[in-house]
Amino acid sequence: MMTLSQISARMGALAAATALSATLLFAAPQAHAATKGSYYKAELAQPTTAKPELLRSVYVKCEGTSCRAPIASTAPKNMCISIAREFGAVTAFTAGERVFTAEEVAACNGDNAKAIAKN
Repeated sequence: MMTLSQISARMGALAAATALSATLLFAAPQAHAATKGSYYKAELAQPTTAKPELLRSVYVKCEGTSCRAPIASTAPKNMCISIAREFGAVTAFTAGERVFTAEEVAACNGDNAKAIAKN
């Protein structure tokens, strides 16, 4: 038989677990939503007024010289190449925490006919 203090302790633990679960249930999607749409980031040489385009299974949105897209199941270099083809020369590109080197950015803008790798 449980004493009143044991029941009270269990109810307190249950309340704490419920509060933590509710916090994680609402906070985690908000954190994900804040980063959603900005895994790939590209800076263009020239501003564009193009509407969002479906590239490599995700929509790429550009405003001025900045383009953003959520993560896709494609190699970052392929996304960079696709953005350069669709919106114009890329001057900087990041995929998550990875920042492309000047050589990698130049490859995005080069002769891309044979550059796209298999996913």
